[in-house]
Amino acid sequence: MRRQAMAAALGVMAALGAPEKAQAYDIDCAIMLCMAGGFPPSTVCARAYRTMIRRITPWPSLPPFGVCTFAHVPVELGGPGGEGELDTNLPEYEWLNRTHVIWFTGRSYEPRDEPRQWDWSIRSCDRENRTCRYIQRVYGSHTPWPATFISESGQEIAYPTGGGLWHFYSRSIMVEFGDYEGNMGHSEWFSY
Repeated sequence: MRRQAMAAALGVMAALGAPEKAQAYDIDCAIMLCMAGGFPPSTVCARAYRTMIRRITPWPSLPPFGVCTFAHVPVELGGPGGEGELDTNLPEYEWLNRTHVIWFTGRSYEPRDEPRQWDWSIRSCDRENRTCRYIQRVYGSHTPWPATFISESGQEIAYPTGGGLWHFYSRSIMVEFGDYEGNMGHSEWFSY
């Protein structure tokens, strides 16, 4: 009886103990590893993908993932407990440096006594959403936004909508990423 009570107490302590830090570390590593593999179908990668999208969709958005390095694992979890930084300038992290968050904003309107017009912009930001640049910015076009655009990484990506007559305003976000072999991919568009 005493062993069962001790086992139950240890189980509760394990469930309520240090897992929050381990959980944050684990999901960031899962996001990076699954992204490098193109988010292959699995429970872990599906959860990593959902977490990444949940981070980038609020405004202001959060980086798609945090730092994943063994140096940050606490000693109590079996790591060195150091303060080392992950050097992403090394060639083996080139795939990580090709990660971009792509923002789309478009609207359709009718100025007084003029035909319908469209405005749209595509903005590409680094994986931390710190450095951003516009890929396209169009104001007062008499035609809807086109079906596709070319990203910074050379991918042809479809716009979130066709910009038809009934699309009066659209705001969406996606993540463009490369895997460790240099293949590029992207998430679907998420409207917010």
